[in-house]
Amino acid sequence: MTTDDSTIEGDGPLPAQVRLLSTAVLVEALLMVGFIVVDITSAVRSVDAEWGAVWFVAVVLGLWSTGLLLVSRGVLAGRRWAFTPILFTQGLFGIAGLTFFGAAAPVARVVWGLVIVGAVVVLRLLFSREVREHLIYANS
Repeated sequence: MTTDDSTIEGDGPLPAQVRLLSTAVLVEALLMVGFIVVDITSAVRSVDAEWGAVWFVAVVLGLWSTGLLLVSRGVLAGRRWAFTPILFTQGLFGIAGLTFFGAAAPVARVVWGLVIVGAVVVLRLLFSREVREHLIYANS
């Protein structure tokens, strides 16, 4: 039997938590790409932009978002290796959110608060029974 993104071999449709986790990781990757676009656009409009920092952020987030796109597909395919990059990403997002939240302006606090909430939601999905069974235990 051939498999696609919506089924596990012979086991029927993927659990909702697995599909939701894959979607959440995909959204994070797309938000990173969006941030790159906004960062470059604001640098182009600025007279005294720090282009070294802009390109550094663009390259790092570009590579990271590409990796998350692959991880999102790995979640659907039940690849065990998809677990660690998601855990690492949420850990970094959570730490950054908590670090920058206190000193941020009101609008930035909302953004950092959403980053923290998003990281917690993705971690909750990552450690749900259905996702663990799909990614870890089914591949033993």
